[in-house]
Amino acid sequence: MKKLSGRRGLCGLFLMMAFWCGCTASPFAAPPPLSVAAAQHTLDAWNPGYCKVAEFYGFYQPESSNTRVAYVSIVNPSDKAQKAAVYYAATFQLLSRTDGRQQWFLTGVITHSSGILTKRQGWDNLMVPVQEAPPAEVEKKS
Repeated sequence: MKKLSGRRGLCGLFLMMAFWCGCTASPFAAPPPLSVAAAQHTLDAWNPGYCKVAEFYGFYQPESSNTRVAYVSIVNPSDKAQKAAVYYAATFQLLSRTDGRQQWFLTGVITHSSGILTKRQGWDNLMVPVQEAPPAEVEKKS
């Protein structure tokens, strides 16, 4: 049997170590999906005293495949007068955790300005992990 050395030996050693350690995940694996139910549940849960999704219009995917922007109208559930809903763009970003898993996070909720002199307001410093809605909650909304 011929002794492996140089590049072949290092490559073989690397492949054996990867096999033994269970490192079979590809860095090019498809990102986890971001569902409408998970996005809406996260928006409803991060600040329940102020934020309740009235209508979910859909996702927009910018050039970055690691970002999704959800367009929603939000009402304040604690407001007794129930003013009109405000339109927001909620930004979700796919981030890598320390253990290598990828997870979606809500990173910002910003209003759409409707005129020249209006300011965009909201929260742009969030780091809320996205979690799927419990099955009972999904059934209630259906």
